[in-house]
Amino acid sequence: MMLKLWSGSVTHSAIRQCKARQLLAQSLCHLAQLGKEQTNVRGNHNLPLKIVPSRQDQLNALKGEEFDVLVIGGGAVGCGCAVDSACRGLKTALVEADDFGSGASSRSSKLVDGSGSYLGTALRDKDFEQLYIMLRMMSERATMLKIAPHLNRVQPMVIPMYSVLGMPFTWLALKVYDFISAASNVRGSHCISKESMLYEFPLLKTKGLRGGIVYYDVQLDDARMCMALVMTAVALGASVGNHLKLVEMLPQGGCCRVVGVNDSLTGETFYIQAKAVINATGAGTDAVRQLDEEGTPPILVPTVDTYVSVPRYFGSGRYGLLSPSQKKGDPTVVMVPFENHIVLGVHEEDGGSISQSPAADPEDVSSLLDAAKEKMEPCVELGPCHVLSAWTGLRPKVGCPRDKKEDKEDDDKLPPPVSSYMIEVSQNGLITLGGGRFSSYRVMAAEAVDLAIQTCGLCDDHVTSSWTEHLPLDGAQNWCCMLPLEFVQDYDVPMDVAQHISDSYGYNGHALLNQGQDMLKRLHPNFPYIEAEVKYAVRSEYACSLVDVVARRLRVAFVDAVATLHMMPKVLKIMAAEIGWDEGEQKKQMAAAQEFLVRQMGLGGIVRPKMLGKSQPKTKASSQGCCRAAARKEARSYSRAFAPVTAIHEEPLVPSRTGRSSNESAKMSKISGVFTTGITQRSVVDSPLTASGNQPRFIPSDWSDEKRHLIQTVWRNKFMC
Repeated sequence: MMLKLWSGSVTHSAIRQCKARQLLAQSLCHLAQLGKEQTNVRGNHNLPLKIVPSRQDQLNALKGEEFDVLVIGGGAVGCGCAVDSACRGLKTALVEADDFGSGASSRSSKLVDGSGSYLGTALRDKDFEQLYIMLRMMSERATMLKIAPHLNRVQPMVIPMYSVLGMPFTWLALKVYDFISAASNVRGSHCISKESMLYEFPLLKTKGLRGGIVYYDVQLDDARMCMALVMTAVALGASVGNHLKLVEMLPQGGCCRVVGVNDSLTGETFYIQAKAVINATGAGTDAVRQLDEEGTPPILVPTVDTYVSVPRYFGSGRYGLLSPSQKKGDPTVVMVPFENHIVLGVHEEDGGSISQSPAADPEDVSSLLDAAKEKMEPCVELGPCHVLSAWTGLRPKVGCPRDKKEDKEDDDKLPPPVSSYMIEVSQNGLITLGGGRFSSYRVMAAEAVDLAIQTCGLCDDHVTSSWTEHLPLDGAQNWCCMLPLEFVQDYDVPMDVAQHISDSYGYNGHALLNQGQDMLKRLHPNFPYIEAEVKYAVRSEYACSLVDVVARRLRVAFVDAVATLHMMPKVLKIMAAEIGWDEGEQKKQMAAAQEFLVRQMGLGGIVRPKMLGKSQPKTKASSQGCCRAAARKEARSYSRAFAPVTAIHEEPLVPSRTGRSSNESAKMSKISGVFTTGITQRSVVDSPLTASGNQPRFIPSDWSDEKRHLIQTVWRNKFMC
């Protein structure tokens, strides 16, 4: 067995730089000529007609051809391996048991780095290897911004500072972070004032707040990034298939394999021949290693991160929030704006079970909400009623495998995890990739393909070192920041829809929006998703089930589970017409999608939909310890100084701002059963009548200004108890 831990770059085959550039140019020409037929769309754009092989065509290719490299696993690492292998000219196949990106690759924190953990570990443990890992991570982060700018964007993150001494030390550490990263850093860190912090995060705890420090990370749409990798591999000639479960591995001479897979949609089992097999299954790593060789010791050391989606007003629309743990064992709370909502999560809770899609634990969600509530004002109400979706992300970390001859008493003990990732080559030639993050997927893929070429004796006449660093992913060609405006002008769609299409599909948005004006209707009034996306997902992105669309193509299940439930009938109707599902299959798809929302998105247990038309009694919150209690008490006492209107007296008609006389307005309000609120100036009568008789009492002229101030104060704190 050959084992390699990541501590540096692999020795690549020596080639001339001009040859690599020539191959890159040839590949880009292949991508541009994928659709030779032209189609004219609005705005005088001549776009290549995107022709994607159907799933059945891909299955026929998998059954009848022999491949150089077979990749098992459709996550970020597996899709990266397929792209790297295909761009070198190797005949490549990719199979995934569920859907592309259905595992940890669609359940990340939406950040490439996440929490600056490499720098913190290096400074705390004096582990300088972490600095090298951080340098590679930042270099790959810049590469992701270059090859997929529509799916990766700069995300400013704020660290609130409550300590006088902590602020300069944190600033110095982040300046070291900027200096070490050099040209790979997206932007430099800087300090902001307390007022700026509260402007962006009005619900943040103000007691002891000194200000904040801003550093810059990169936010990515993880599931859409996997889809871009898959479609890039397809454009380069790879054969891919989702919902193909691995059932058998038959070794042949050397590294060659005959791999048996089962099609979950049809129940058919067939075999794929490949010269080299790469295991990139994440949480299923040990299961594939057991199929290769029985009795292989496990290497998985899983950790579970819990995430919830909450309304946007709990955070900021522009900035993310990172609140590091103050003590050892405390959670690190991260708030990231995503799809006009806030993704709230904690990092690295040990003790996760080895499951592909673990369900969120209500106790973990409560602990997460309590940890986030501690960062806010005491009077802020943040509870389970605000959770729109809840899920867990399983990080399949790995450790060095133990020897088989060790005592059986240690079988239950997990090996210590490696710092980044590990590549293992078994006795039968199976290449296993374990660990890593989104920031290391491309490096892991390049090293795995290099190792496959070296160990499995692949023909290297046309194979060079990896150059995926310069390969734009699907949708990145011709993309620019003005693309949403182009969609608005050419297809007459709202700006929020155009921005969403640009961020999710890039320049492929032209092919999506060109399907007809009747497909530009919204699937839900509160979200920018449109019907054309469903049709495009089935035709051009291998969506095979209702869950594939709502979870990995639209991403709405990770934003709002209740809205997803309301949206699914429309999505099902479009998919049924496109695929040809009968009534029985439609019921089966709807039941499977509902089960997915209940078991994996927390619907029913954690996320409870509000019953329309039924008002529930609200419990009055205590004002003790509330930061705005005095202001609200003053507002209530001021309002009680003016009793409700009990009589309207006839007066001469006086024109008002609304064009009606004050008497007409008062009578209309009386007839409709709505009492005057005192916001506008008009004469009212207290009850009982004033001592001077039946003369009306006029509200003083400064009433509007004071009332306006009170309204602004209440509006500013409307989400507090």
